[in-house]
Amino acid sequence: MLYDTLLIGHILGVLVMAFGTGTGMLTALAAGSQPDVATVARTARLESLGGRVTTIATVVVLLLGVWLVIEGDSWEFSQAWISSAFVLWFIAMGIGGGIMARHARRLGESADAAAQRGETTSATLIEEFNAPLAKIGGVALLLLYVAFIVLMVAKPGA
Repeated sequence: MLYDTLLIGHILGVLVMAFGTGTGMLTALAAGSQPDVATVARTARLESLGGRVTTIATVVVLLLGVWLVIEGDSWEFSQAWISSAFVLWFIAMGIGGGIMARHARRLGESADAAAQRGETTSATLIEEFNAPLAKIGGVALLLLYVAFIVLMVAKPGA
């Protein structure tokens, strides 16, 4: 019974993670490639909110995952798929917190400053919005989610 409850919590946590990440990514896509200052500000706020939701959910998923390994008779921390999931978790947290969150925060600050100056459009802000590093970080997170799902479902080597 405890194992089933932990597993359900783990899976629900993954859904919340996807919702948080998806919020940021969908708002950025909806903004287009040439957004105005107000749209960039709104997008940056939603990306930051989505990032916080994702971070909380990711920590819960990690804790429940560890508890599942401890409670389950079939799983050991030494199994390759579990070890790989931990490595990918740290990489995802680094990308999310080190790249995506910082980009959203800087973007929001730049958009707020442009709005205070009375700007409605800003070439500099659009360039910052379309920063390649943020786009690459978003794609990397999506690929990591796919890798997590493959590991959790297929359990290669188990």
